[in-house]
Amino acid sequence: MKKLIKIALLSLILILIISTSVSAAFVSSQNASFEIVENNVCTIDITDKAIFEKKIIDYDLEKKELTIGLKVTNNAILPLNKPSEIVLVIDNSRSMKNTIATGGIRMEAVIDSAKVLSTELLKLNTVNLSVISFSTGENRGTISDAELRTSLTNSTDVVLNAIDSIYDDFIDLIEVNDPNSPVGVTTNIEAGITLASNQFTGNCENKFIVLLTDGVPNVSLGSDRILYSGITAVNTKNALLNIGGKGIQILSMMTGLGDRVETAQTNKLYRELAEEVFGSPENPTVGKFYNITDSEIEETISKVILDQLMAPQDEVLTDLDIYDYFPKEIIDNFDFEYVTSPNIGTVSSSINLQNNKILWHIEKLGYGEIANLSYKLKLKDTINEEISDVILNTNKNVDITTDKVLDANEKKVIISSDITPKVKVTLKEPDPEPTPEPKPEPPKDDTTSPNPIPQTGAKIVGIIIISSAIILCIVQGIKLYKNNKDLK
Repeated sequence: MKKLIKIALLSLILILIISTSVSAAFVSSQNASFEIVENNVCTIDITDKAIFEKKIIDYDLEKKELTIGLKVTNNAILPLNKPSEIVLVIDNSRSMKNTIATGGIRMEAVIDSAKVLSTELLKLNTVNLSVISFSTGENRGTISDAELRTSLTNSTDVVLNAIDSIYDDFIDLIEVNDPNSPVGVTTNIEAGITLASNQFTGNCENKFIVLLTDGVPNVSLGSDRILYSGITAVNTKNALLNIGGKGIQILSMMTGLGDRVETAQTNKLYRELAEEVFGSPENPTVGKFYNITDSEIEETISKVILDQLMAPQDEVLTDLDIYDYFPKEIIDNFDFEYVTSPNIGTVSSSINLQNNKILWHIEKLGYGEIANLSYKLKLKDTINEEISDVILNTNKNVDITTDKVLDANEKKVIISSDITPKVKVTLKEPDPEPTPEPKPEPPKDDTTSPNPIPQTGAKIVGIIIISSAIILCIVQGIKLYKNNKDLK
């Protein structure tokens, strides 16, 4: 019996403690003051050209609210918006006469596509083009295997005429079809790219060579012997590396190799021989390497290479995720709402902050693009009194990932910062009620009560009533227990 009584009394005490603490934990924010303690700006360098920024962009201390803006800027500039020089290097060896499945001969497809490419590029007044052809000449294995068709110019007519001249000379050559002439028989790519590298001036910020060929190099500078491997491959590859090392970007397209085997010397696939020089499309020796079929010539030159020149993807941010985490004190004591939706990308719902965070996803952020969104934090009507006079971080941390920033294992790297604006909420005592004017005292009542009634507030009265009810239940329970025991 004594044990039961002790348990009942302890339960009553615990109930009173809990009810008292709960009633004291949350208070009205009506008389609270709100201030910004540290107006920090969170900045994160995503790449050397892209930056994230988070800061307070507006606030109202009277309304106890602030607006925070998130911004991602891709400062990369389209290369061709700066002074740029491009040299087209076109193969006019005799193998370009082969017919292709789409109709006509290979040379027609390359020439027509090169003209489309040039026309689009020359719409920019920042671009100058030069045109070079190559195969082999009377002095095979020398720089004369390449021919300058036009020096750098922004004239569309001049460039198109130069490209047409390659086609006209090629048709004349194959119509003559002199088997004893070395002209146009073999492919000296080294001569073509070397002559191209000599065309650039010091007046541009971007230098490109666009190589269009259908053959593996079999002649190189200093060697007039027809070799598909060995010295020819080494010389041509070294020339590519040397030119690339000078800051000249090389885009190489090779077509028509297929799965043909070079049987005279190596018994290797032409594709394998090409990779000795150019590498693979996935891992090129320099720049970009497109190993395609004849049916892909128009698409590759007129679109893929054009897009790479006009808007290369190297500095376009893709698959960008921004995780904005909030401390529990902010979630519990502030209302959250978006002020502006993101102009680029999508963001998680404002109804529930899942796992105390929002997620902003941007599929693609191109050259010079800026992505923005903003949200408001407003002090709730009822707040936890424990945050009074405490400096609060409005943010826990920001994490950013993108497939443009990977570790050695090709995994996304998390870029993070915990720098954040800080605020403080101070609870003030309510203004005292005005002292009422004195009223005339009523006649004095001399009657005394043997047991004066104590005066209590409504809150205390409520607690007493609840406590009394609990005690009454406990007493009744004890009586029932005792009666049941006596009956036994």
